[in-house]
Amino acid sequence: MRTITLAFALVCFCTPAPLAQASIYDSNVVQQLHLKGGQKTAMENLVQESRARRNHILRKHGIDPNAKPNMWRLMRASSELKVNVARERAAAKKILTLSNYGCTTQ
Repeated sequence: MRTITLAFALVCFCTPAPLAQASIYDSNVVQQLHLKGGQKTAMENLVQESRARRNHILRKHGIDPNAKPNMWRLMRASSELKVNVARERAAAKKILTLSNYGCTTQ
């Protein structure tokens, strides 16, 4: 039994993390929207680009995205983070349209 537990622990802790690992600042929006095909690919690319910009902003302000949030540093970075969110939201609006969800305007 010890051998199985040790083997499981080694697999869990020694497996390399994905390149674009999510942090506490991510919302997994692509999974929540249940997108398919080109929309899913476009949103995944958008989220990956936005995440890279966000991580750059966080590093610039000395914030570790995987550590407990430091509110003072986040407040200093807030205007840049808001710009990144607005940019992501505008791009997402172009990808997500009413017709993609079977909605019609009357």
